[in-house]
Amino acid sequence: MGAGARAVLPTLAAVAFVACSVPGILLPEHELLRDVYVRGSSAVPAVALTFDDGPNGRCTEAVLDALAECGVRGTFFVLGANVATGRNDALVARMVREGHTLGIHGHTHRVRPLFHARLVTGEIRAALDAVGAALDRAGVADPPRIVFFRPPFGTVTDTTARAAAQAGLLLVEWTVSVGDWQPGRRVDDVTAAILARARAGDVIVLHDGDGTHQRSADRCVDRGLAAEAVRRLVPALAARGLRVAPLPELLGVAA
Repeated sequence: MGAGARAVLPTLAAVAFVACSVPGILLPEHELLRDVYVRGSSAVPAVALTFDDGPNGRCTEAVLDALAECGVRGTFFVLGANVATGRNDALVARMVREGHTLGIHGHTHRVRPLFHARLVTGEIRAALDAVGAALDRAGVADPPRIVFFRPPFGTVTDTTARAAAQAGLLLVEWTVSVGDWQPGRRVDDVTAAILARARAGDVIVLHDGDGTHQRSADRCVDRGLAAEAVRRLVPALAARGLRVAPLPELLGVAA
């Protein structure tokens, strides 16, 4: 469990979860949790910003703009199905070119495959292939190898852990999630809730997409909070002595 980064998560074939707010649980047997990460070291004054369920057109574009304005790098756990449409190739390429980290969040955002070896292996493979094809279409030479997988809803089962390990992926959970995906949430409430909980080493999750939905190509209608939350969080965290660091750096993992 190097440098306090890895999870001492926990439990079995049955998993507890509520939307995207509660990580799944596994019993730490047979080294299944060896490659599961939840947070970085609390001795390092930094946090990581991560984004799930994209890419989602203008919503993801707005998040990338906000990160660029703030001069920080994030991690995007993309859904293969959203990438495979071909509508977001430029965004995926921009993530790579601007130094952000790409991870996968599965292909379809379904939980059932996480309990079946063949299905979860297919989800992982489809998502990786979709990202590779998108980067190829966008003309990205020598794309980075994806090393992070955040299962849908954070659900970790023994089947998921084995499939991820076989694919050479590290499982990443989070420590701060405040339900920014819930209808009616305001950016003031979301940022205040994150700031109330954020501590050194935390992995913060926001959402730049809404599952596999992308209801508009012209404007952001699915997840409008994330970009403004970034603009407010980065300076507020800095005022508390917390730098926004790339996820690989925070976890002590070679990208």
